Amino acid sequence: MSDAYPSSPRSERPGLDQEIASAMRFLIDAADNPKPYYYNVPEDFLTPAIFFPQPEITSRGDTLKTYALEFSMFVKFFDKDTQSAHQRAFAALSALQYRHCVVPLIDKDGALTGRGFRLNDPSMRSVDDGAVHLTIMWDSARPYFEPKAIKMVTYHTNMWVKSAYEGAVDQIGG
Repeated sequence: MSDAYPSSPRSERPGLDQEIASAMRFLIDAADNPKPYYYNVPEDFLTPAIFFPQPEITSRGDTLKTYALEFSMFVKFFDKDTQSAHQRAFAALSALQYRHCVVPLIDKDGALTGRGFRLNDPSMRSVDDGAVHLTIMWDSARPYFEPKAIKMVTYHTNMWVKSAYEGAVDQIGG
């Protein structure tokens, strides 16, 4: 892209968005480490499993300096039967609620950063024999592009200001 239309700093990095990767890691850990599948499930997949499809993303204005991306992920938990899949999905949902729906952020190496982001309240439902659907959604504020500008460092003025007292004295001829 040209300098007139620079790309987003986040779009220049390959791989998953930090928030998406953090949510995936949290759910895998909370569900007792089922086999993860990303973007598609093979016919001969292993159970217990967790499937992360591409999230749905909607954009909107946020503030004068930011826009928001609204993420919706429809995560599926698979197990030998619906009851077992439900238990795994419920463990993940409960872990989210226990933490006030705050997902800890991880860095590109998977280490915790000490920061987090908040999800909207999750929901779950059974969708098939041995499959349960967990919906998670969140808003992510991102900065708008702002062209670089030279900022003023100092500002000097030469002004002579008479105090109110001196002005009154001058008026009465003092």
